[in-house]
Amino acid sequence: MKRLKKLKAKTKLIVTITLLFIVSSLLPVQVEAFTPSNADDAMTAFNNVFWDSTNKYFYANSDHQIHSEHAFGPDNGLYSDFWWEAQLWDTVMDAYQRTNSSSYRQQIDDVYDGFLAFYPSFNSKFNDDRAWWALACARAYEITGETRYKDSAKSLFDSIYTFWDTTYGGGIWWKNDGTQDEKNIATNATAAIVAVKLSKILNDSTYLTKAQNIYNWVKNTLTDGNGHVYDHISGSGSGTVYKWDFSYNFGVFIGSGVGLYKETNTTSYLNDAINAANWAVNNLTSSSTMMYEGVNDAGGFKMILARYMYELVTQCGQTQYLQFLRDNATQAWNHRRLSDNLVGADWGADTPSTYIQSLTAAAAASILNHVSADNYTGYIPGNGKYEAENATINGISSESYYTGFSGRGYLAGWNTNGTWVEFKVNVNSAGKYMIKLGYSAGAGNASRNIIINGSSYISNLTFPGTGNWNTWNIVTLNDVPLNAGSNTIRISYDSSLGNSNYLNFDYMSVYAMYEAEEATLHSLTIENKYTGYTGTGYIAGWNKDGQWVDFNVNVAKGGTYTLILRYAAGAGDASRYIYVNGSGVANNLLFSGTGSWNSYNVVSCSIPLNAGLNTISIIYNSSFGSTNWLNLDNIELIQPSYY
Repeated sequence: MKRLKKLKAKTKLIVTITLLFIVSSLLPVQVEAFTPSNADDAMTAFNNVFWDSTNKYFYANSDHQIHSEHAFGPDNGLYSDFWWEAQLWDTVMDAYQRTNSSSYRQQIDDVYDGFLAFYPSFNSKFNDDRAWWALACARAYEITGETRYKDSAKSLFDSIYTFWDTTYGGGIWWKNDGTQDEKNIATNATAAIVAVKLSKILNDSTYLTKAQNIYNWVKNTLTDGNGHVYDHISGSGSGTVYKWDFSYNFGVFIGSGVGLYKETNTTSYLNDAINAANWAVNNLTSSSTMMYEGVNDAGGFKMILARYMYELVTQCGQTQYLQFLRDNATQAWNHRRLSDNLVGADWGADTPSTYIQSLTAAAAASILNHVSADNYTGYIPGNGKYEAENATINGISSESYYTGFSGRGYLAGWNTNGTWVEFKVNVNSAGKYMIKLGYSAGAGNASRNIIINGSSYISNLTFPGTGNWNTWNIVTLNDVPLNAGSNTIRISYDSSLGNSNYLNFDYMSVYAMYEAEEATLHSLTIENKYTGYTGTGYIAGWNKDGQWVDFNVNVAKGGTYTLILRYAAGAGDASRYIYVNGSGVANNLLFSGTGSWNSYNVVSCSIPLNAGLNTISIIYNSSFGSTNWLNLDNIELIQPSYY
């Protein structure tokens, strides 16, 4: 893999948005269940656009034109480059293993033959490129039993392993041309997976020993030992570790752990893989959707993480990740463009009408073909938590210097016109939502422009000063209207609107919000006498049996949700009976006194909800202990996490 492209991907991630997503017009999307037919359609579309059956090679771009931003493959970049073609071969194998189709079985051979026509000796100065081909060849042998694939896998690995030495305590060098400028996880963890496969294919335990040696060096040098996987080490002496966060690094580390666990039954390998998967799910996502990492090489990174997380599910019984993977497949398919069924690099956003790179398109085709379908129909809101450092960023840097932030870091040094951060937000139903913005304003009050779906929503929202940069606060926006499906929320700096001062921005949370005065009331009245409420008022005069309120809520998926109730209890502690879909959930939920009717607080409880329509009832029932007066303002629903 060309390091220049990896560096460009990193820059896109933390500094600027790709022009592609600024200028392109977007085509409509269509919500369908994630079914085997979707996987068929995705792979058919991929082959229709990218496969050249004459030359037996994949085109680099959907328009079959050469674009200078990534023109490294045959015919001056008309076709995909060395390591891309290995990933696209894996995508074909994903489709074959799902379908057992004879056409995909033939294509496995055709891709290999077409590649050798251009690269007869697998010549590349990058050992990670050659490791990807070794890995794909080993997989092809497992599928087909053809000796040539086994021989190529062995020959490639053996030549790569000659670049192991004791610099930095071990590891295989990234390049084989004498440069020797770094050792990275893409080369080493990938080689470890290959070595495990060869130990079984060849019945040769020396390869297992090599796999363990490589793995131990990777774990000790390029991870924190608790799930955080780093990118590479370079420099003089003991070297400097570069802690770049790319999803495919986590993927191959998980894959090497899974392989070694299956071969040795050593639980530490499994635990390492679980820790890495947890770290990736919690830190490399945007409301549980795998984050946009850029285009070029980065457009295919998610495919590698998904592939080996699915091995963790299917080979190690770690089913807690299955819904995460299925939801990501659904999210990607929901955002395809209908003109050709291709999916872009950002699975949370509609696919642009511009050309799509083959590696980018393959990522979605791959996850649809190697993850089992769940037949779910609908949008994927995820868990509602959007980390700012994982969003689309223009002109703002991320850092992790101050303490107390969530995720991997926060956006910092933000005080210049034209800078912004944009979130792609997907919700299952049109309606009102609560948006919480986590921030630090150590230099005093700051303000920003809030733009929703292209229109200014609040031109000069104030973020009150927090006293110092280690202290964090939340600004809450109530009753924000969002559309079903895709939405964009942009927070920008524009001094002409009054925006001012530095701001460190941590995250955004989006949760469904229901105003009590808009619910179905039973012997209750609406009032707006006291201040501080949201919407147009609140429920009041509530202190006797036979009084209750029903909220009809629609959720994407069943599960245990967190119900948050905003209220005022000026007469002291009150309590109510919580009833969901015909069953009691909390007999006597306490609403602690708020001191006055102008003061509000929140209380929460866990409730089970079904996919689709549900009824949440808050009831005064003295037989369960309900007491005292209560003004109810609104309720908020927080989606369940995956595990």
